[in-house]
Amino acid sequence: MKIALVTGGSKGIGLHVVLRLVKQGYRVITCSRSKSTWCNALKEYPELNSVDYQSVDIADEQQLNELFSYISKRYGKLDIAVNNASPSLVSRGYITDVEVALLKETLHVDFFCQALCLRAELQLMEAGASIVNISSINGLRPTPNASMYSASKHALEGLTRSVALESIGSGIRVNAVAPGVTWTPRWEERLLESPNIRAEVSDAVPIKRFGDVEEIVNAVEFLLSDKATYVVGHTLVVDGGLSLA
Repeated sequence: MKIALVTGGSKGIGLHVVLRLVKQGYRVITCSRSKSTWCNALKEYPELNSVDYQSVDIADEQQLNELFSYISKRYGKLDIAVNNASPSLVSRGYITDVEVALLKETLHVDFFCQALCLRAELQLMEAGASIVNISSINGLRPTPNASMYSASKHALEGLTRSVALESIGSGIRVNAVAPGVTWTPRWEERLLESPNIRAEVSDAVPIKRFGDVEEIVNAVEFLLSDKATYVVGHTLVVDGGLSLA
């Protein structure tokens, strides 16, 4: 049986990647910080009962090491991995107004932790394996008032391409998906502050709407699959034209 790891799989894009991989017959391992969120997902999607869920904060290096030690001992390998985990942004604002500790936290969780996941995943992979990093269009363009988040995603883009070249000789493909604005629970939470946010943001997107989670999952599925065996170190932008505007 093929083994898949999806980080941050309890909601949003990660949850729907997990659902897609379960449907395809993978033995899926996922993790998140909030077990209660995962339990809510289980109630809504009973098919998730087959998933090996681990409560892990990937920002904690010891917990991260324990996760990969567990995967190694129980499964001995990974065939695919999707690095999706990304907590709420804590460093929003003009860089001079944001506390240094918050800038460090964003860089740590949105870049360095992803790098550590990638490193550990590769150690469990052999030829034919595939990794997709969930990037962002903010890693391809400037993002005022979220500069450290943008910097982290730019760094993830560089990491993806560099490690892709390092790994392809071993037959392991590394790529990324860069979503634009995608309607997830994180955006739903913002409706309380800004009831018109969906319409206002949609208006800025050339296709005039938010992306659907399944549209992002389609891109992830493609890059993981044998349909993309000649795609290496590529970032597939799924943003309704937003990065072109």
